[in-house]
Amino acid sequence: MSVKLKPEHKILGLSITGGIVIWLLDAILGYAASPSGTTFVSMLFHDTSPHELYSRVALSLAFVGMGILLAAFFGKLGKADDDKNTVNISIADDVSEEKKDKETIEQSARFLDTIFHSIRDPFVILDRNYTIVRANRAYSALKNVVLEDLIDRKCYEITRNRSAVCDECIVAKTFRIGDPCSKEKKVPTRHGAEEWIEIYTYPIIDEQHEVSHVIEYVRNITDRKRADEQRQLFIQELEMLSSVDALTGLLNRRMLYDRLRHEIERVRRYKVDLALMFCDLDYFKEINDTHGHKVGDEVLKLVAGILKKSLRTSDIVGRYGGDEFLVVLPQTSLKGAHDLAERIRETVQEMRYEVYEGQSIGTTMSIGVTYYTGGETDVDALINRIDTALYVSKRAGKNQVYSLV
Repeated sequence: MSVKLKPEHKILGLSITGGIVIWLLDAILGYAASPSGTTFVSMLFHDTSPHELYSRVALSLAFVGMGILLAAFFGKLGKADDDKNTVNISIADDVSEEKKDKETIEQSARFLDTIFHSIRDPFVILDRNYTIVRANRAYSALKNVVLEDLIDRKCYEITRNRSAVCDECIVAKTFRIGDPCSKEKKVPTRHGAEEWIEIYTYPIIDEQHEVSHVIEYVRNITDRKRADEQRQLFIQELEMLSSVDALTGLLNRRMLYDRLRHEIERVRRYKVDLALMFCDLDYFKEINDTHGHKVGDEVLKLVAGILKKSLRTSDIVGRYGGDEFLVVLPQTSLKGAHDLAERIRETVQEMRYEVYEGQSIGTTMSIGVTYYTGGETDVDALINRIDTALYVSKRAGKNQVYSLV
């Protein structure tokens, strides 16, 4: 196993060896010049004059000292080289690490940029001055502005052509309260249509616990809105089907009872007028038997139309069942209800329905009228009273109006 010596160690070893050699050479020369009987060993160590011994020691020490000085000098040079190499290596390592860090940062930036633009929904980051710091392509497409033109521009200037923050801006609200916000609104599209969007805002908090930036995230909820509208229409249709008579389009009996209960409560609470009419077609069974139920249905539709046209928007009318109709008249006196019933009776009497070409039929209506004084609390009791008025009208010869208090 070979050991590699440093230069200063080599110089030191040579100087010591040189000092020993000088000592030996001086002893050899002294031995050669000495008288016989003197041994080389004695000449080497002690059989010399003090002056020769001092000279030999001084010369050897000088040679060794010079070697020590040279060894120290080269040692410093070597250390300096080592330090320089170490520094160079350190610098090279630092440069390499810096290069690696820079590459890592660039890779991370590219990765984040890829993620940013991969988000399909519009996405933007704004600072406290409402300047757009970052935006993705989806946001650019939503605002119909080139992506590069958005960056470093105030959002309200570049997207709205305004000189100040938009009214009810939830970005401003998030900056103000420091909490996420959301809202829905309609926006025009590039094709002239309108779409529903939902805007979410999220605060970015800095080290001072203040909102430094706000993220605005936009979702297109047009499909959801349309589905909600369809669902609402479906619910309304169901409600209508559950409350409206399918043939005449008037309220059915269940809804009539609900509305009548409400009006009774209003009378008992506010002491207002309330009158009712019970209408029944005369000889309607003969129409069905003679011309069929289809013709009978058409006659019922015509009568329902007459009732709707004769009443106010605040009045309530519905098909009680068969050819019977119930009319609820809020804020109406008994005389007012009686006069209205006469006009309706006359209109129905004049009505004609063409069964075949050149052949038409008509019908008449008997009407019972009553006035609610607040006595009955039960709807059926009130219906029985007005049904009694209708019965009297029919017994009197039909096609008449009879009022019962």
